Amino acid sequence: MIKKSLLLLTALCISALAQAQHYTTTGDFDRISKVTFGLGLNAYTGELRRTTDTKLQTGLSASLAYEHLFKDNIALRGSLSIYSIKADDALSALRPRRERNLSFKATNFEFTAQALYFAFRHPPSGYKDRAFANPYFHLGIGVTSNKPKAELNGEEYELRPLRTEGVDYGSLAMVIPVGFGVNIFINRNVDLQLEMQYTLALTGYLDDVSGNYRDPSSFGDPTSPAALLSDRRVELGLDPAPAGDPRGDGGNDSYIRVGFRLGFYLPKSLYGKSSIRCKVTKKTR
Repeated sequence: MIKKSLLLLTALCISALAQAQHYTTTGDFDRISKVTFGLGLNAYTGELRRTTDTKLQTGLSASLAYEHLFKDNIALRGSLSIYSIKADDALSALRPRRERNLSFKATNFEFTAQALYFAFRHPPSGYKDRAFANPYFHLGIGVTSNKPKAELNGEEYELRPLRTEGVDYGSLAMVIPVGFGVNIFINRNVDLQLEMQYTLALTGYLDDVSGNYRDPSSFGDPTSPAALLSDRRVELGLDPAPAGDPRGDGGNDSYIRVGFRLGFYLPKSLYGKSSIRCKVTKKTR
């Protein structure tokens, strides 16, 4: 009885080993990190331009980012961007805003950390078998520089140091980016990301306009750049605004970015171990 059991066990082991010899690991290494280069258009929204305004007054942006897949459909991305925004009351369809006659432009740097959630999971067979089109949603937090400028008599001035509303606001501001996009397969190592992002700034001073008109006498010299850029109604022949009258509405500013990123998969990850071996197996014969 014992001999029969040993013979049966031996036969089962030989059969299992023979079956296992049909399969082996592919030897491929998965790539779960990539660097992306992006270009886009920005449209600012705030006191000097509303979402209902027909004229977008767009600026350009460029970005460099590193993206790493931590789960099958969740990635983290760190992105550094340079972007420009601008707006001008003279382009408004509303008479009160045209009479206010304020304008600004800015070129800022922005750094964000974002989580990306993909609709389709990363395949166990590796990145080369990823979906052709993979929609995603992203949410994050970041910081932007804040350097609004305006032109007066052919000369450009930084507005923040002039304290046009008598308020000291920072040269940096927190931002909350949220948006969606689609990751498109170009070839084995390259993706194209089409993306739309709405960024809420936790400040109302991206445009240097948020509160009330400053008392003209507080400027000392009524012909100084600070005084002239604070209330530009006089350039249109209108009476100066009384001190304390609303100059802005106190709300936060924001901007929308529409653009694309080219993503290049890296042979090694900058986070943790280099790459992970694909789990797929294949027949040897």
